[in-house]
Amino acid sequence: MSVVVDYDEKAGYLVISNAPDALRSSQLFRAFLRQQKGHFESSQAIVVPCTTTNFASLYRTLTKIFGRIGVAVDEEVKVSQTIRDIQDDEEQFKEFSHFAEAIWHGDLNTTDFEQFTQTVTKSCPGRKLYPLQLLSAYHLAFSQHGCNFSVPGSGKTTIVLAAFAFLRSVNSPYRNVNHLLIVGPLSSFNAWEEEFSVIFNKKPRAKRITGMLSAQDRRAYLRGHKFEELDVEMTLTSYQSFMGTEEDFQVFVQNPNRRVMMILDEAHYIKRDDGEWASAVLRIAPYATSRIALTGTPTPNGYEDLQNLFRFIHPGRNIVGFPTGTLKSMSEGHFQPALEDLKKRVRPFFTRIRKRDLGLAPIREIRTVVSMDKSQRAIYQGIENLIVPRLLDRDNYQQSTLIRARLIRLRQAATNPSLLLGPLDADGVLGLEIKDSVSGAELTIAQNVERFDPASQLRKIETALQLTEKVVKSEGKVVIWSYFLGNLSLLSHELSECADIVNVISGATPISDSDKDEAKGLESRERIIHQFNTTNNSAILIANPQAVGESISLHRAAHSAIYFDRDFNAAKFIQSRDRIHRYESGGGLPKTYYYIVSEDTVEEVIDQRLVVKEERMTKLIDTDDIPLFDKSLSSDESTADVQAIIRAYEQRKAN
Repeated sequence: MSVVVDYDEKAGYLVISNAPDALRSSQLFRAFLRQQKGHFESSQAIVVPCTTTNFASLYRTLTKIFGRIGVAVDEEVKVSQTIRDIQDDEEQFKEFSHFAEAIWHGDLNTTDFEQFTQTVTKSCPGRKLYPLQLLSAYHLAFSQHGCNFSVPGSGKTTIVLAAFAFLRSVNSPYRNVNHLLIVGPLSSFNAWEEEFSVIFNKKPRAKRITGMLSAQDRRAYLRGHKFEELDVEMTLTSYQSFMGTEEDFQVFVQNPNRRVMMILDEAHYIKRDDGEWASAVLRIAPYATSRIALTGTPTPNGYEDLQNLFRFIHPGRNIVGFPTGTLKSMSEGHFQPALEDLKKRVRPFFTRIRKRDLGLAPIREIRTVVSMDKSQRAIYQGIENLIVPRLLDRDNYQQSTLIRARLIRLRQAATNPSLLLGPLDADGVLGLEIKDSVSGAELTIAQNVERFDPASQLRKIETALQLTEKVVKSEGKVVIWSYFLGNLSLLSHELSECADIVNVISGATPISDSDKDEAKGLESRERIIHQFNTTNNSAILIANPQAVGESISLHRAAHSAIYFDRDFNAAKFIQSRDRIHRYESGGGLPKTYYYIVSEDTVEEVIDQRLVVKEERMTKLIDTDDIPLFDKSLSSDESTADVQAIIRAYEQRKAN
C-alpha cells in the first residue's frame, strides 16, 4: 500500500492522495488529523493545514505514522520540488546517521580521520588527545551537531575545542564556525577559558554575559554596537542570563559574520519539557551553525529528559520518537522492548566515554573510626533516642521533609554537636523552610550541647588535624570536604597553621570576581581554585560538595581528600571524589580518600550505604550508554537509608 504526499504552497496544505482504507480507518492517523485540524476533502484526497515553517516536520511525522500503519510514500510520482527536497533531505539524514553511528564503532574513513587528526594536532598544540577523545571529537566534527554523555573527568571540554578547531579550519560555508557560544552554570566559565588557553597556547578573546553586566552593556555587545568587541571568539553566559536576553542572543547568533558553535554545558539544566530555560534555548538553536549538548547525567529524572537534548541538536526532528508519557513509563520499568528501540534511535547522535575507558589512577580508601568523648556520646544518644523511634511512626514516615530534618540533626550530633545550636536553614543548600523539628531547646540535653566545645572535645578534629599535617607534609596540598557550614568554619580555624594557604569554598563564596564582592573582602571561587591549582606553597582547600560543581578540576594539584562528614547522597559524593580523580596523561599519581567516621553513629550507616550505592552507580555508569539511576542513589535519605538507620539503632539497643 502506498500514498502520494504533495505540498500545495498556495493553499497551505499537505495533500495526501490515493489513501487506502487502512489509512482512513487507522485510529492513530485519525487522531493526528484531528490534532492538526485536517480533513477528508474527497474520497481520494486528505488535506492537512501547514505553513512554510512547519510543513517539513509535519511531513516527517506523517511518514512515521504511515510506517506504523504499513503504508509507504510513493516517491516515484512527480510531486512539487518542496516535497522532493524534503525526501532527499530525509534520505541524506538517514545516510548521515548511519555513518555517524559507524564512527563511534571504529568504522570510519581512514583518510578523513587522518586529515582530521593532523589538523587537530597542528591546531591544538597544548593537548595530546587520547584515542577515545580524538574519536569523540571526530564524531562531533563530522556530525556538526551532537551530544556528549561522557563521565565527569573525561575531558569533554577538550573534545569540543578540538572539534571547534577542525570546523574553524574547513572552507564549507555550511560547516565552518568561528565563534563559541557557551551556555552553562557560572562555575563552568573558568574551566572553558583555562582549557582554551592550554589547548591553543593563547588566551581566548572572551566575553561573559551575566547578571553582573548591565542590560545596556549586554545589549550593546550582543547587537554588535561595540566595535572593540567584534573580534571576541568566545561568549559565555548562564541559562538564566540567556533566557533574560533571548532577543539579543537571537540577533547575536543570526549575525551573518558570525558562525556560531552553540554549546550547552551541563545540558541537563534544560531537562524540563515546559521550562523557560529550555524554551529559550530551543528557540535560538536553529540559528546556530553547530549545536553541542554536554552532560554526564543525561537522564537525571528519567528517559523523558532526553527529549530536549535531541530537540536542541536537531530542531524539527523527532529523534527520540516517543511521547513524554511513554518515556516516563519506560523510566518506571514499563515497555522494556521499546527501550531498545529508543537507544537505537538516539545512538548515532551521541558519544559516551565511560569511567573504565579512562585508565584512571588507582585509588586507596582509608577509614578512620573515631570514638566520641563522654559528653558527645551522651548528646548523641539522647538525640538518637528521641529521633529514631519517631522514624517508626507511620504517620510521620511519609513526611520526607520532617524525616530529613531529623536525620540532619542526627548527623550533626555525630559530627559536631555544636551545630545543633544553629537553625537548619543556616546551610542554605539544604533547602528546608520548616521549623526545626528537633531543636536544641526541645532536648533535655540542651545544656550539654551549649557547654560542648568542639575545639577541645571533638575528637574528629584531632583526627582531621593529624591527617592534614601528614598529607600536607608529604604532598603539599589536600582537599577537605564537609557538608555543614559550621564545620567549614571550625576546620578553617583549627587547621590554619597546617599550610601556607588555607581557603574555604561554600555556597556563600562568590563564583567570580566583582567589584561588589571585592569591596566586601570576599575572594571568588575562581580565584581560590586557581590559587590552589597553581601555587607552589602548601595549601588546604576546605569545601562543601554542594559548592564545587562538575566542571571544577583539582586533580593536578591534589592527590588526597579528607571527608570530615558525609551524607547519603551517593551522586554528590562520587562527584566530589571526581574533583581529584580525572583523566591524566599517563594515568597520574594514585589518589587517596580518608573518611573520618564517628563510632556507633549514623556516620557508620552512611559509610556502609555509600559503599553499596557507589557499587550500583559504577556498574550502571560502566555498562549502560544512557544510565538511568535509581533516584535513591542521588537522594539525601531514601527509604532503604532510613531502614538501615533503624536496624543499626535496634542492634545497638539489643547489645
